[in-house]
Amino acid sequence: MRNEEIGTDNGTAIIEPSDPVEANSPGWWRITYTAGPAGIAVGGSVRFEIPYGFTPPQIHWHGDEGHCQVECSREGTRVELSVEDPPVELDPPRFFYVTRWGRMVYAQVLDEPLVEGDTITLTYGRHPGFQPGAWARHFAGEAEFTVATDVDGTRSARFSGYTLVSGEQPTLEVIAAHPDHFEVCAPSLVLPGEPVEMAVLTRDGEQNTCEPVEGVIEITANDPGAEARFVGPRGLQRRLQVTFGSPGEKVVRVTDLESGLTGASNPTICTPEPPELSLFWGDIHGHTWLSDGLKQPEEYFQFAREEAALDFTATADHSQYMSDEDWEHIMAATREFNRPGEMVTLLGYECSLNAPMERYGDKNIYYPGDEGPLLRATDINRSAYADIAEHAPIWKEHGAMMILHQHAHGSGSFYDPDLVRLCEVYSIWGASESLDATRPLMPARDRDFSGHLAADLLAKGWILGFMAASDDHAGRPGKTDWLRTRRAYPGGLAAVWAPELTREAIWDALWNRRCYGTTGARIVLQFDVDGAPMGSILEGEHPEPRIDVAVTGTEAVTLVEVLRGRDVMYEHTGVGPSVRFSLTDTEAPAEGTYYYARVTQADGEMAWSSPVWVNGS
Repeated sequence: MRNEEIGTDNGTAIIEPSDPVEANSPGWWRITYTAGPAGIAVGGSVRFEIPYGFTPPQIHWHGDEGHCQVECSREGTRVELSVEDPPVELDPPRFFYVTRWGRMVYAQVLDEPLVEGDTITLTYGRHPGFQPGAWARHFAGEAEFTVATDVDGTRSARFSGYTLVSGEQPTLEVIAAHPDHFEVCAPSLVLPGEPVEMAVLTRDGEQNTCEPVEGVIEITANDPGAEARFVGPRGLQRRLQVTFGSPGEKVVRVTDLESGLTGASNPTICTPEPPELSLFWGDIHGHTWLSDGLKQPEEYFQFAREEAALDFTATADHSQYMSDEDWEHIMAATREFNRPGEMVTLLGYECSLNAPMERYGDKNIYYPGDEGPLLRATDINRSAYADIAEHAPIWKEHGAMMILHQHAHGSGSFYDPDLVRLCEVYSIWGASESLDATRPLMPARDRDFSGHLAADLLAKGWILGFMAASDDHAGRPGKTDWLRTRRAYPGGLAAVWAPELTREAIWDALWNRRCYGTTGARIVLQFDVDGAPMGSILEGEHPEPRIDVAVTGTEAVTLVEVLRGRDVMYEHTGVGPSVRFSLTDTEAPAEGTYYYARVTQADGEMAWSSPVWVNGS
């Protein structure tokens, strides 16, 4: 949330034009600040914020994109524009994380003060000749061009020294561009003869959701006995009901005969008998307006259900930025959107501790029910730090689960097997399995992550399953590549094998590591060792364990690797979307041996199974 105070007499601001703007389209805008009764003293300043994702503002090159100019209505008042906060001596210096949503442009008042009704107008993105010189961000949603003031030049306001203007902040609505393709989200496991519903979403080229196409839609499937029909909308989805006539691996394609838009579903496996476990898809790591993301928790959950077609989700806002009231808000929203059989929500937050302490790093905490305590490693002022180990007994008392978030370094600094159950093998930051990953972890380019990658933790003897998530900061769980300040890798998905879509069943699957992670593709992956599913710990004698692997990809599966510890013990190459094989490890496993599978598709999408541990004879 914005911890800066909202003023009552420090003025208002508007943006023109205020019409909705298409994602990734050019434009230019005027943001006008009108002084309130407090005016602006000489030395005071107005802070304008250009949201991240829009062209970065600059003040030096008139012909280049993002250029900013300033005008003042009062004669005799000079306004100096800068992209650095005007200097002021403070003891001690103030700290506040104000750059969470955009880049700042400062307009400092000089020579003569502003009085009520005077205006400062920032023109952003206008080239000479009035040509558009800025680009809107690529993802849809409300973009706030926040305006704040330091009316007397003393930086006396709490936190940053700036006070938000009164009234509503200037905003633009970024909307989807022209439809580019369909996305069809289908259940991963179904039965022949039983109708199932699929979500059909119309996407633009940046994966934004467009209004549903209402043309003549042709529906085809690789099953001559399949029957399909549209049964009505749900939000921005068109709901497609499909009944398959025979067992097998199925794909459904929809095509608009007028526009040519087309899209195919993720693979659906039609099983001859009811399976003991079904496969569900989720993203449980994302941020909202209550920490350093966009959108309110309710909007986040609505997006997960209606635009990403997720089976389960959770917010994971940073605890140090949240008040107790914010946490109450999240608990209420999580409770409201938990709808068994439709979409499950889990209650969670991110406990971040990036300080020179023995136990540090980013750890995501989840609770099995509707409530749990918000424990902070530090607060927004970074005035004190708590040791994560001090919180562990409280988390365990409430039945919590910790999932290690790999990107921030420090994942290997704390382990308790009764609390730490999983690690993020992939997120928007990249793959954290090892340093030679296909999508390498971005922070590892300039920091030493030795000892903190997933392979390092497993080699230490930690019992950790694998999952994936997004770490979304755009309020777009399950469909994002937005890393707060910039684009990154596409976010990942967690897949869980569970008997039903309830909070209890999803929690049990995650807790017992009956889950895996993908780079975002809904790849079906089964991995068993001597009949035990991923995440299991096999006791007793298993002198020659048998490993069974089955993969159904969204594209051709080119490589499936089976790892024993850090080493690849077997490689299986393929050319089609389906791979199934078995092998036997003829070398008797030693104490603590573990196996897992790594899948790579022709399009670069990947999946990692949770390991299976064999304690040896």
